[in-house]
Amino acid sequence: MKTDTMRAIGQEPSFSALTDREIRCLQLVAEGKRSEEAANVLVLSREEVNQALVSAQKKLEASNLMHAVSLAMLIGVIDHTDPHQPK
Repeated sequence: MKTDTMRAIGQEPSFSALTDREIRCLQLVAEGKRSEEAANVLVLSREEVNQALVSAQKKLEASNLMHAVSLAMLIGVIDHTDPHQPK
């Protein structure tokens, strides 16, 4: 599946597909949640959330967690709208 960003630059994504858990964890981090808060929302342990985030970071070939969140936003797998912004 190509995203609009990848289509625009003419490249196929080179990373492995993210799991639903990895995507949900990245989305919560993008919303400003800490691992403990994400774990409570997802009814997971903090360790499971951290494992999902590390896995997503590796799959995206990101240098750190914020880089992974940024890449996930750019390729369109997580929402980048501000939930606090008036519509």
